[in-house]
Amino acid sequence: MAEDLEELTNVWRDSVEATHHFLSLEAIDRLEPLVRDKHIPSLRIHVAERNGCILGFIGMDRDHVAMLYVADEARSKGVGSRLLEWAKDQTPRLSLDVNEQNPRAAVFYVKRGFRPVGRSENDAQGQPHPLLQLFWERDPVEAALHGMEF
Repeated sequence: MAEDLEELTNVWRDSVEATHHFLSLEAIDRLEPLVRDKHIPSLRIHVAERNGCILGFIGMDRDHVAMLYVADEARSKGVGSRLLEWAKDQTPRLSLDVNEQNPRAAVFYVKRGFRPVGRSENDAQGQPHPLLQLFWERDPVEAALHGMEF
């Protein structure tokens, strides 16, 4: 994963610049070393790639989706959905936080079965960027069948 750290960070930055219009370039510049040096290395990363090029990735902290980023040129092509389905296959329940100021992302998660369970006024860095806390749980019937081979 260390060899992919630069490419993962580039995907993160590309995605944030395309979707987090509420953040200035200076704020993104300040976040980048934290994301590269602390956040990405601390997570279980699963990537979507084509021809050796990373299109997107999901970062998990147990059953919490800490990161889901897709390169701008790969957005709206099913990459994020496939990454999220991978995460759902790993555990019967997931939680995540999404920036309220990124309504397209919030809609993406709600359409995939997540429901709002809370809200905070500030992001993880204490900045005034409200976060919605979302939760997903596998349907009990689906849970009973999950992993069974037919």
